[in-house]
Amino acid sequence: MRLLRTELTPLIDDLMKIDLRDQTFLSSPFHPQPAFHSHPELELVFVIEGFGKRLIGNTVEPFEAGDMVFIGSNVPHLWLSDAVFYEDNSNLHSKVIVTYFNPKAFVQIFDSFKEFHSIRDMIRLSSKGIRIYGETRNIIARNLVELSDKEGFKKVEGLLQIMNLIAVSEEKSLIVNDDSGHFDGLYPDRLVNVIKFIKNNLHEQITLSQVADIACMTRQSFCRFFRKRVKKSFSQFLNELRIAHARELLIQTDKSVNDIAYLCGFKSSSHFCYVFKVHSGESPVQYKQSMKRKE
Repeated sequence: MRLLRTELTPLIDDLMKIDLRDQTFLSSPFHPQPAFHSHPELELVFVIEGFGKRLIGNTVEPFEAGDMVFIGSNVPHLWLSDAVFYEDNSNLHSKVIVTYFNPKAFVQIFDSFKEFHSIRDMIRLSSKGIRIYGETRNIIARNLVELSDKEGFKKVEGLLQIMNLIAVSEEKSLIVNDDSGHFDGLYPDRLVNVIKFIKNNLHEQITLSQVADIACMTRQSFCRFFRKRVKKSFSQFLNELRIAHARELLIQTDKSVNDIAYLCGFKSSSHFCYVFKVHSGESPVQYKQSMKRKE
């Protein structure tokens, strides 16, 4: 089986995300079809509805409603819904809560404070996949539902509490017993490479030919590939990133509109103001003034 090496942080544009999914069959929002893949982000999966097979490392096991698994960085995995979910007349649904978080955000805390050493050790164990059951699973499930609507510090605090629950609980077991795994080949996620390039070069003029070359595709093939994966055109995605960056600069700095237009990769301030108003409903100056009134 081929293994897709990808990353989630550039795709979700955050160090952590709690994603409540209601789908006909289980799949990632970043891939049109289920793919055996790995990523550096830690992942906690709780199945509310659905059944099928899950692959973690070289271990294949059935899953059903109530299944909860925590997996570590770069652990190959795939949740594959049963064949009946793919039938045209199927009324079945798959519901899961998937939580991602980048361990880089916490590594210094976990290593520096002895109070977090149990979590650090648990994360090391998660390279073999950790199945969570019993009352621990029930408590974490309730906490995840509540956390799905939280933001900021409350979300971070809640995730730390969940990791501590997993660390100290005896209601868990390792999934992978043998580290030896054979994969037919590894291939990088071309979308991640493209998005990294875009985010690192927002201040530059970015052309369709450039990103198509990074993805090793023709421009036509890249446009189809990008829209299928991101659910929007390349130009729309690029403008959304530029405008989001412009909003940050307008709020956090005293730079002029001309300077911000240049820093966000626009050829002229007039074009920047036009695109900004299309996306925000107001001009850059009006947006800055409205944000100041809210302070």
